[in-house]
Amino acid sequence: MKEAYVSAGMIRYTDHGTGQAIVFLHGALSNGNTWRKVIPTLSKKFRCIVPDLPFGGHSIAMNPETDLTPTGIAALINEFLNVLDLNDIILVGNDTGGAYAQIFTMSYPEKVSKLVLCNTDAFEVFPPKAFSLLKAGVNLPGFTTLMAQLFRFKPLLKTSLVLGLLSHTLSKEDLYELYILNFIRYKGVRADFTKVVKGWSIHYTIQAAEKLSSFNKPVLVIWGADDTKLFPIALGRRVYSIFPDARFEIVENALTYVQEDQPEAFAQKLVHFIGNTAFAK
Repeated sequence: MKEAYVSAGMIRYTDHGTGQAIVFLHGALSNGNTWRKVIPTLSKKFRCIVPDLPFGGHSIAMNPETDLTPTGIAALINEFLNVLDLNDIILVGNDTGGAYAQIFTMSYPEKVSKLVLCNTDAFEVFPPKAFSLLKAGVNLPGFTTLMAQLFRFKPLLKTSLVLGLLSHTLSKEDLYELYILNFIRYKGVRADFTKVVKGWSIHYTIQAAEKLSSFNKPVLVIWGADDTKLFPIALGRRVYSIFPDARFEIVENALTYVQEDQPEAFAQKLVHFIGNTAFAK
């Protein structure tokens, strides 16, 4: 892991390959590990940069005063890119990371040459209904501490109440070791997560949808066909409809984490997309 120092603290990230830069954004209670299956393939042709953002699966807490509202996170991502001297990136966002990818692209369109969204929050879905109680819960004292204690019971992680709706292939051990362990261990990580959740609001995703209707650069929308509970295909088609220059691709046998369930298909579609400059609707 490499380290980038920004005004909010330290962001850990991986950086593999050379060439056109692709920056990957993960979802809540996740981290860069979610891209581990596609990076070996993609880094043969591109520079793949994967930050661990402060969404609850990270290992280093941000400074306590850090703005972790959606616009604050967009600014944090922008500062991270500036530290790495990155412009003209291909931005990839999955799950909650897709919402932040939309908000970032809305705010800093000059930084993004192509946009890829995969099973993402959008419009009036931020967060999905399955996780709507989380927003109320984080306002209760000790709520995330209780979450951390419950998450020690690994079978719970695979249930629909926690992370079971995200992937066919991730085991309870995978979820625990790759994603949840830092949330259990570190109070500061849980504090960041609380701030992130409090910032979720459809105000941001609806605004992004409106402004991105004038984003004329190429966009790829990839959607896991089996995701009926969190981000159904109908939502994916609506996301696709936002953009003037977009392609919509369905991946079978995949839930929200397409990159986990069907990494070869995900990587193949991304490579093909990057090799094309425009899609006519």
